[in-house]
Amino acid sequence: MQKSREAMSASLRALAKVEDVPPVTEELCIYCFEVLLARLQGVSAPSLQGPPSSGLARRKVPALFVSWHSPVGLRGCMGSMQPVELERGLADCALSSALSDCRFPPITLKEVKSLTCRVSVLHTFETCQDLWDWKVGLHGIAISFTASFCSICPCSTCRYTATLLPEVILEEGMTQEAALDSAIRKAGYRGFCMSRLMSSVETTRFQSATCDLPFQSFANR
Repeated sequence: MQKSREAMSASLRALAKVEDVPPVTEELCIYCFEVLLARLQGVSAPSLQGPPSSGLARRKVPALFVSWHSPVGLRGCMGSMQPVELERGLADCALSSALSDCRFPPITLKEVKSLTCRVSVLHTFETCQDLWDWKVGLHGIAISFTASFCSICPCSTCRYTATLLPEVILEEGMTQEAALDSAIRKAGYRGFCMSRLMSSVETTRFQSATCDLPFQSFANR
């Protein structure tokens, strides 16, 4: 347990070094649409555009997620919880969330026009003092814990991790309790959430800068 906490602290220190988070603007969502359309149409993907002196494509962000939303709900969401160059991170997450999220079938060219793209750049990662050391509406949470893989063989353990974005917690109307339970289930744990398990959960809080762009706004730009 001590080693895992030290590893998490080291990871947080690495994230904390990336202080200069670029503005999260429509240009990032536009780039995600361009990358997805290029893949679906079988053409070369463009480069991320920005002011000539900004070096935007090579700027590093602490972590980021790209999600796609249809009129009926989430259509795909994937991200990176490690520092990543903006252009590469956006391209990778835009495609993986659209085509490789195992919860959904791959997005097709025909349905892109009905989608909204959301880019979330995560920042200000802090180790929580306990499970409740974070605020709904301000923070997202990243959890990590070790538990038995199954009740048949309790001596066999598995490491579980999951992330819930601040905007997801808020939009779903979750309480802290509901968010923690959702994160534990999202991590793949299917056992009982006993007090012993809950006390072993390592929680990191973070904040998020987001931008949403519907396809119609992308097409009319």
